[in-house]
Amino acid sequence: MPMTQSRDTWNKVTELNHPEGFLLGPVNAATWLRDPRHMGFMLARYKFAAKMMRRCQAILEVGCGEGLGAFMLVRDTPARVLGVDFDEAQILYAQREVAPHGRGRLSFLCGDATTEAQAAGPFDGLVCLDVIEHVDQKEEARFLENCVSVLKPGAVAIFGTPNIASDAFASPPSRAGHINLFDPDRFVSTLEGHFSHVFPFSMNDEMVHTGFAKMAHYLLALCVRQGG
Repeated sequence: MPMTQSRDTWNKVTELNHPEGFLLGPVNAATWLRDPRHMGFMLARYKFAAKMMRRCQAILEVGCGEGLGAFMLVRDTPARVLGVDFDEAQILYAQREVAPHGRGRLSFLCGDATTEAQAAGPFDGLVCLDVIEHVDQKEEARFLENCVSVLKPGAVAIFGTPNIASDAFASPPSRAGHINLFDPDRFVSTLEGHFSHVFPFSMNDEMVHTGFAKMAHYLLALCVRQGG
């Protein structure tokens, strides 16, 4: 095949690409193969969280899974980021595959926030996306108490969860795992029991908005711990 100016330019571009390969973990690979749109939705949630955390110096992600969101927080903030999850297999993947790309500011720990607070604080930022719907309602208060206990006064936190109204359209795996779904009112009132300020947002696909929350697919809240 003859070399053209266009091909020569493209070859120069490819030489600038990152030389290291990167394999998705089993959970995110399954998401990509089953519903690639959902990967876009997930990353958009972390983009919003990173914007809200842009001045944080130490961020805890509770329920980090395989660590892709924690990696985004490192890339888009100056913070030291600790990702915690009780799924040992996902943490082992994150430690092996994701942490080495974290610029020395990314680490992962296996732990369960429903039973104990994490000892590596204090943090001035917390991210907890797609987690609280998996927490049994009887364990919900302790889970949130453990999250708040490691935060500095004035720290900011982002929580996100599917709206209970979206359950009718959820996949079988989602329905099996979502044992504690919220409507917008209960979501805000629950968080107000643990934070001095709660600012609710909504989300449809990748779009974050302040529209009619009862029709939103996903619920977000920006929270501030008392004392700031």
